[in-house]
Amino acid sequence: MSFWLRLGRLCLDSLCVPIAAPFRHASLIRMLVQREIAARTSGTLLGKLWPLVQPGLQVLGFWFMFAVVYDMRNARGPSFLQYLLLGMLPWLCLSEVLSRSTGLFREFSVLFARSPFPLEVLPSVVVVIPGIVYSTVLVLTTGWMLGVVAALKAVLVIPLLLLWALPLLLLCAVIGLFVRDFGQALPFVLTLLMYVTPILYFPDMLPPQVRDWMWLNPLADWMTVIHGLLTGTAFPMNSVWRLAALWLVLLVPGWLLYRRTLLHVRELL
Repeated sequence: MSFWLRLGRLCLDSLCVPIAAPFRHASLIRMLVQREIAARTSGTLLGKLWPLVQPGLQVLGFWFMFAVVYDMRNARGPSFLQYLLLGMLPWLCLSEVLSRSTGLFREFSVLFARSPFPLEVLPSVVVVIPGIVYSTVLVLTTGWMLGVVAALKAVLVIPLLLLWALPLLLLCAVIGLFVRDFGQALPFVLTLLMYVTPILYFPDMLPPQVRDWMWLNPLADWMTVIHGLLTGTAFPMNSVWRLAALWLVLLVPGWLLYRRTLLHVRELL
């Protein structure tokens, strides 16, 4: 019983501490986010609009490429562009967060190298701006394509995706601290994952023997859930159970490694 009790406490701790950090240190996170926005947009004409303009321009670029240049509306039907954008925006958000997390400790080392600093807030700082930006663009894009009801559902997509990615973020931060090559390799790995995940194409475009193995890719499950949720179509609950099981399996190890690293991160840097 003691083992299961300890495991339950670890699960609770690994979930509550990172999620409670934004509430316990709200003013600190707000200050860091404002500092980051100022660093990104200071001296620009559009100012604080730039974080929203960039993914908005990406949406227009995908629309021009696939709807105008390749005329995919006629080749694959009018739903292709909708399928592409509703999957690509969450993917871009996830990719940005995971890529940045590999340099998490080094990026903020100035803040905690010589003074006390609650390191558990760093994951929150990394996800705030991409979460807000891509949620806004996804809601607007969904409302434009599918209407108000779907746009209200889209509000949940990015927060749920980032919550699910929390163990991955913690693991990437720890690995990136010890293995500097990991930060260079991860964008390449994420690009490969994008190609093997049904984002740029419908799942039925894959050969049947390949589709039989797609359940091994949790991001394919995410695409299934996102499209089903936003379009109001049924999606297999097996996808939800697989995502939840993977999250639970990674959550405790990810938090334990991150928490152990916090004790030595100053010395390592």
